[in-house]
Amino acid sequence: MIGRRTKGTLLNRLERLELRTTAARPCKTRMGHLHRLPQDYRGERHVIVAKLLPNRGQQEWVEFEEVPGPRPDPPPDEPQYRNIIFVPAYAVAE
Repeated sequence: MIGRRTKGTLLNRLERLELRTTAARPCKTRMGHLHRLPQDYRGERHVIVAKLLPNRGQQEWVEFEEVPGPRPDPPPDEPQYRNIIFVPAYAVAE
């Protein structure tokens, strides 16, 4: 009986700790335009923040840039961002 109560207590505590860690990392929003790689580029690519721009009101603005290669793992303490990226179309050859 004691073993069962201890297991339940540990599971409850684990659930509370998981909720606390997710609540401690708020999600922020940032917006920006994307500088793309050339249209003929083939291979893996990822997006980075190339430049921080002045905020517009409550909105955080940046310049995004596409770079070749795989995405490196982000540091674990980096805040979570929801990126809104404005992507220009490639020029159409006539």
